[in-house]
Amino acid sequence: MQSPAHTGTDAFSTADPAIEGLRGVAALMVLVTHYTFMLTAQPGLWGFASTGVDLFFVLSGYVFAPYLLGKPLALAAHLIRRFFRLYPLYLCALLLYVALHQPAASAWDHFGAHLVMGHTLTSLAVAGYYNAAFWSLPPEVEYYLLLPLLAWGAARWRWLGLLLLAAAMHLLLVAAAVPNEGVTPRVIATVHLPGLLVEFMLGSMACVLAKGGAKWLRLLLGVLVLAGTAALYLHFVAAVNGVAQTAPLWVGGNIGLGAALGYALLVSVLAGPQGWSTGPSRLTPTLLLMGELSYGVYLLHNAAPQILARLLPGTAGGLALLLCTGLTLLLAWLAHHGIEKPLRNYGRGLSQSLLARSK
Repeated sequence: MQSPAHTGTDAFSTADPAIEGLRGVAALMVLVTHYTFMLTAQPGLWGFASTGVDLFFVLSGYVFAPYLLGKPLALAAHLIRRFFRLYPLYLCALLLYVALHQPAASAWDHFGAHLVMGHTLTSLAVAGYYNAAFWSLPPEVEYYLLLPLLAWGAARWRWLGLLLLAAAMHLLLVAAAVPNEGVTPRVIATVHLPGLLVEFMLGSMACVLAKGGAKWLRLLLGVLVLAGTAALYLHFVAAVNGVAQTAPLWVGGNIGLGAALGYALLVSVLAGPQGWSTGPSRLTPTLLLMGELSYGVYLLHNAAPQILARLLPGTAGGLALLLCTGLTLLLAWLAHHGIEKPLRNYGRGLSQSLLARSK
């Protein structure tokens, strides 16, 4: 995955319009990835929008970076907040996809694996059985669970040492890849922690850089890194004549890392007390709304085409794209106000009560 995921508001990213707006951008990027088929069989550079997931990981790393930099972490309260922020809406979305699944007779076949977020441990078919976007949630949860251990490591080796260690683990996993290996322990480790830890750590790097100068240099470097990574994607990875290419392992395995580095540099410019979002802005309400809807958009956008196919069969092209996007935003708004926000606030209250009793 906010993502995905689909990350919660915490630390000093609270009410940061830049972070909330970037969450919305990341969710819309993933939506674009799955909706381009409505217009073309050869998305080309549009396929690079799939790196919206990497942006989500960077934002998670940014949000929770203060704990890696010395802020005390109350573990039980932290886990309560994370559970109520992520799981209730995920469970509701999962049940919606079960209800929409065709054929209905096999709708519950892999429900148990998804219920405990173990769906990325066996096969690609199981991982995407209900919703292709669900794959990013397990590594997100792993990061939250391992945050105390990561904070301990950062205290010993500093965040830079932890970042270098995470990068080394990722590169070793990519170097060990073999063509057409299927879902092996190496592949699983690559799309979980430790393989994805480097992207969260790049988010913590963005947090540190946001406090410093050289803003225009970071902006230029971020744009150049993203442009270079997108060029590699278009040349080696993007489909040709509707058929996906087989990219060299060193390229395909590092597209996400390159994108995450570029996004981290841009986040360091846009977010934080000295960032683009400092001070009041007319865009602030819109950016905050984008953040509110981001998790719902991420979880529910793949349900919209299925719903549309039942309500208006045969709808295709630009009209289908417009209707599915509108339906996704409506579902995300309803989910946020009916499920996500009330339960998130309940979790916050529960964690605050726990903290108060522990004093």
